[in-house]
Amino acid sequence: MLKIFKEGVCPKCHEKIQVPDDREQIICMYCGQKIRTDLALGVERETDAAVLEEKKEQVQKGLSLLIRECDKPFQDFKKDKYPGMIENFSKKHQEMFQAMEYLYQHSQESDVLLQQMAEHFVETAREDMGSYKTKGQKNRRQLDLNFLISIYLIPAMLEQKGEVYEAFSDRLIAVWNKAYGTTLGKAHYEEIAGGFRRKLCYITTAVCENLGKGMDCYELKLLKEYRDQYLERTEEGHALVEEYYNIAPTIVKRMERAADREEIYRELYEIYLKPCIEDIEAGDYTRCGVRYEKMVVTLKERFVIVNDIK
Repeated sequence: MLKIFKEGVCPKCHEKIQVPDDREQIICMYCGQKIRTDLALGVERETDAAVLEEKKEQVQKGLSLLIRECDKPFQDFKKDKYPGMIENFSKKHQEMFQAMEYLYQHSQESDVLLQQMAEHFVETAREDMGSYKTKGQKNRRQLDLNFLISIYLIPAMLEQKGEVYEAFSDRLIAVWNKAYGTTLGKAHYEEIAGGFRRKLCYITTAVCENLGKGMDCYELKLLKEYRDQYLERTEEGHALVEEYYNIAPTIVKRMERAADREEIYRELYEIYLKPCIEDIEAGDYTRCGVRYEKMVVTLKERFVIVNDIK
């Protein structure tokens, strides 16, 4: 019997495909996803309520699993590792992403669906953070989840082909920022991967060199990573880094001319840099940021403002 083909469109990647008349499900030759032939042909069919419920449960479980498995994502965020990690992240959660798209395509109230998914994620995160005892532990956990959202979840979703991912990313950010008073933004993988910067960390470099630690020392590398991977990811942190780079060259020049420069470098290391390193190692990124800001303010008052007045 001659098989008849009709032209359709893959609901996942939106490429034109040939759909056989004797199959209920096919695999798209472009994106490799299993798709229903009626959807590819644009034929309306009453959606099975049980299937929708199954997909909804799959998404909720997947979002909850993201939070439970989140373990210090900041420490794994490296320039050489990020491409492979985002690829693995996408593959691991592919079924959840597909279930999201299915629900979105079949939902009669897509806006309600987006809100429900975002609120489920936030509520699960709230329960997770509630299991931590101290305020410091809760703050560190929230930072980890901030990273999960902005560095892994959203970039991975925006790499998918479909209609739900952009919409859900916007809704999740809005609900999360309102719930926790944060300023998370939406970024694609290419933006993040291209944003790894390696500016000269003037003051830290000067301190390490004068203490005989060298340009490739552990302290310098760790603090550069903290700057690029944490401070630069928030509006407040970015503003602080920009201020730092505006005044740091002047500060270093003036410290070099000081008669007690060796003592100055030693104090900077003991009072600011060493405690900052300990904070990062302990995962207390907020405290490190406070120390970093205090160091910038102190050095500005001592070596920029005072000297300029004179």
